[in-house]
Amino acid sequence: MLRSTNANQNAGWQWNMPLTALEALEAPLLVFAIGYNRFEGEAEFDPLFTEHINATVEKSAFFGLRNHGSIRQLRRYLRPELAGRVSYQPCPTTVASYLVPDLHVADLEPEKRVGLQVTFEPRNELAGYRQQQVYGQLLAVAKELRHQGYELDVISHGMDDHSYHDFLAENGVTARLVHLDGANRGVYDGLAYYGRLPLTIGMRGHAQMIPFGMGNGIISVAARDKLRYFTDDIGHPELAIDPREGDWATQVLDLVEAWFGDFAASRARFAAVRERLWHTTIDNLGGISRALTGDAGHPGAFVPLSPFERELAMNTYTSSALYDAEAERSATLRSELKATRTQLECTEMALKQREETIARGGLYVTYLNLRKRVGGLMQG
Repeated sequence: MLRSTNANQNAGWQWNMPLTALEALEAPLLVFAIGYNRFEGEAEFDPLFTEHINATVEKSAFFGLRNHGSIRQLRRYLRPELAGRVSYQPCPTTVASYLVPDLHVADLEPEKRVGLQVTFEPRNELAGYRQQQVYGQLLAVAKELRHQGYELDVISHGMDDHSYHDFLAENGVTARLVHLDGANRGVYDGLAYYGRLPLTIGMRGHAQMIPFGMGNGIISVAARDKLRYFTDDIGHPELAIDPREGDWATQVLDLVEAWFGDFAASRARFAAVRERLWHTTIDNLGGISRALTGDAGHPGAFVPLSPFERELAMNTYTSSALYDAEAERSATLRSELKATRTQLECTEMALKQREETIARGGLYVTYLNLRKRVGGLMQG
């Protein structure tokens, strides 16, 4: 939930559905694992948000938020009788090892390799975070890790993440740029990548949730409240570093050393937490099934997609995405063609009118000349 992404006057948050349309819905809504993502220092939601989010919760058979911090924040906007209808539902990425078990590496070796996912946007400045300071501290981390023999990956979840790779290069630090953005087929490739990356130092929510979900270590540079919400939920608040503090590079390096120093045991502790999140998810799915059908089903009935089924689903998704893109392109071309035809028709009409004017102008000149000649003859 953000007011500044997909800003609109229909809902006051990303789901741009007018209240009248929302209230007309007859099918129950299922809201699964969204988050209260307002930036620190960002303006409060408009009053419209309060009305819209209450109507959304009221229409929902299930309304699940991905962390307890989001639940606390959202309940401030809800009417008392609706507050209890908000449930804790971890993001599916946090239990990814159960969803794609063939991509999860249970016996991963502690290879000396660390991923850096670094992003900074103007909205971070509202809370007093400074890009130069954040980049500088992470540069110190990168240099020390390279000195200790670690290989570094700079992970891109979006175009804004590329700049840190350039920053490292400008400061003499070698790192590989890993693109996880911009490719329709990259959904499972990203999971496979994180499944083999021992540790990620990240600034996006999904740069902590995905590696955790695939069984590996995380350290969060917490320039967003939501990053702290997650580390609190998994019982490791120490993994969220406050980048407003002075020299926090040392804290990051200490956490890197602690993770690799007790690698197998640390992964086992994370696995136990992940199992708890998985049971929460299965329980919630049973509750959803009961609400919709009257039957909760069997908790052990879940079967993950096989690699073949996943590839088939991926192909279907890719084909659909390509179809949508081509349909949008065709609609644009049709619109442009219609506009061109209209312009051509207007031009042809203007040309016809001009030709008629020219024709009338020529006859009028001839008429005047004849009048003059007739007048001269009569005077003669």
